Amino acid sequence: MFKEENLKRLKTITDEYIKKAYMLDEFVNRSLRSMRWEGIGILMVLDASFTSVGLNYFNSVIPAVIEFKEKFYDTNEIRSFNDIINYDIEKLRSVWKNERSWKAAKGISRVLSFYNGNTDREKLRNWASSNSLDNFKREDLSKVKGIGIITYQYLRIMGGIDTLMPDKIVIKLVNELTSKSGIILKSSHKDYINYIKETENIFRLIGVEPIKITWMSWLIDSEARKILSGKFNSVLHLI
Repeated sequence: MFKEENLKRLKTITDEYIKKAYMLDEFVNRSLRSMRWEGIGILMVLDASFTSVGLNYFNSVIPAVIEFKEKFYDTNEIRSFNDIINYDIEKLRSVWKNERSWKAAKGISRVLSFYNGNTDREKLRNWASSNSLDNFKREDLSKVKGIGIITYQYLRIMGGIDTLMPDKIVIKLVNELTSKSGIILKSSHKDYINYIKETENIFRLIGVEPIKITWMSWLIDSEARKILSGKFNSVLHLI
């Protein structure tokens, strides 16, 4: 149990951070409705697959997903999970060089394609709603090479689940908030499953959704603030 005074302090500090997060509610709501990238399932999968490599999201991932959309999706070359599963990787590498990312995207698409849904968006949402954090190591997606708990959680968020994605930016902010509040986490961030559960529980105790903590962490990151205020204004409705 946590002391009430520490939770009150955490709530106060977190609320101040939330005020700094540009368009936070819009990004959160878009994720919960699975409407990132206009609800196009294959683009959300590519976002997750490219992001897993660790390159800068705004300078590398966003331009690549947009280029794929223009070159393959808008031309009806690749419109669905089924389309990309057997598509020639060498042709795809004209957009994104990393072969591992494409293999991950194909693997994710193959898993999601077996779920019910009239659209890929519905399949992603049905997958997300039927798989929990505890199910990660038993779930088919975890067997896809290159897919770890961070990408798994990212896909669950895009599938409409209110949860935490434990990347280094989110972990840094969570630790900062809890430290300033006098709260000591029992779980190490290296123990991802328990860390996510404990962190989600703490923030739910103060009425803040885990997905909001995730997005807030990204949006107040110094690099994100600099970029969001500039050249990416025209595509904010997509991400």
